[in-house]
Amino acid sequence: MMQLNLVTALLGSVVAAVAAFPTNLAPEISEPGIVESQAAVKVSPRYHVAYSAFGVSGPAQANLPQPVIPSIIRSADDPLVDEGNLPPFSFTCPMHPEIHETHNTPCPICNMNLVETRRAEAWTCPIHSVILESEDGVCPIGGRPLMPIRLELSWTCSEHPEVSSSEPGICPLDGEQKLVQRLNSLPHEDHSPKHGGTFFMAPDNWHHLEGTHPDPGRFVLYLYDNYSQPMDTGTATGRAVLRETYNVSLDSMVEDVAYPLTIGPEGRFFEADIGEQELPTTVTAKIRFEPGADEERFDFIFNSITDDPAGSTFSTQRSGGLGATQATPPPAAATTGTLLVNIPEEPTEIATELAIRNATVQNLVRNGGFTEIWIPALEAKDLALALTPHLDGLTPDKQLPVRLAVKELVRAAWLLDWHGDLGNRQRVEAAYAIFGQAAEIITAAYDRQ
Repeated sequence: MMQLNLVTALLGSVVAAVAAFPTNLAPEISEPGIVESQAAVKVSPRYHVAYSAFGVSGPAQANLPQPVIPSIIRSADDPLVDEGNLPPFSFTCPMHPEIHETHNTPCPICNMNLVETRRAEAWTCPIHSVILESEDGVCPIGGRPLMPIRLELSWTCSEHPEVSSSEPGICPLDGEQKLVQRLNSLPHEDHSPKHGGTFFMAPDNWHHLEGTHPDPGRFVLYLYDNYSQPMDTGTATGRAVLRETYNVSLDSMVEDVAYPLTIGPEGRFFEADIGEQELPTTVTAKIRFEPGADEERFDFIFNSITDDPAGSTFSTQRSGGLGATQATPPPAAATTGTLLVNIPEEPTEIATELAIRNATVQNLVRNGGFTEIWIPALEAKDLALALTPHLDGLTPDKQLPVRLAVKELVRAAWLLDWHGDLGNRQRVEAAYAIFGQAAEIITAAYDRQ
């Protein structure tokens, strides 16, 4: 059986990030309009918008630019969330806000205790993120379809934003005013491609990138921050690798066909002339985001020419404006809400559903559908955990192996979620080696029940 130390070794490869929000937020009101790219924000008068710096720590992130995070405060007479039907409490990791569980367990990445939080689901404009609606529709500015988003929900005093409460009520400082809803943006909530390509997250948990194949022979790479806001290429460098082979004497991969990534107009993206390739084609982008930083790899698989909603990479706008022509992204990836899988009553049926998810994950790994792996992987995690109360029904020789396999599968599922976002085939395959073997141990134990 695969031992837990292999899981620990993989966990060691995960780069931690810290997202800390200061309490001294200073709200401001501005005129109707739209969101600009950095400090200037113009919103509907019904919103109060506050900013805080995004805190990062660790040597890999020490020199990263600091974006601003909108914290939207709704007026007391226009709450986003129905306070008679509040979303339930869930649990997240202070170090890894991408972890979202319905039960309180240690963080599967760093083993810290999870903290209680409320997360609200809303709909926002692809560009004008201060627009929040409680249901699907179109953006009132520009008419683009709204996209789903998840936000941290709390309550504060309209005149004392330093107050934070997890429940509605009356402001404790003045004893009179009703608390108002504050909705904080969360990192990594929008991983939907903006140009019709494939969207990955970098191991530093901050940079994001999207690879596209807009024309035969052309590869284009866009960079984003951890709130999926476009970035210019900055000091990043890289190349597009089309073929590499393993060199036995060097004990490493050697690039046989590679092309430099050159900077596009105004530094808005990278591009490479890769020659016309037969589809499907794999392009591995190897990127160094800062001088002296580690080089990271991202494996893109293109089954067809990318249909960029922007029409042309040369007309992409970095910030919105009334009448601006920016890409209308495809439907957002299903990153909102908590996965709720139907759990059968019989353990043999649970194991059958687990086997189905394992087969789905295996096919996605094989076909390069890395950004889709998280759904069946996390569903398999919940199914495996649901088997725990039934382990006494197994013969004694099977109980311990299955119990250990459940633990391995849970950790491996989170690794698949993480490494799938990173787009690194080697790490995805390593995580699936643990996940697949654990799933087989579990399902085999119920084959003859």
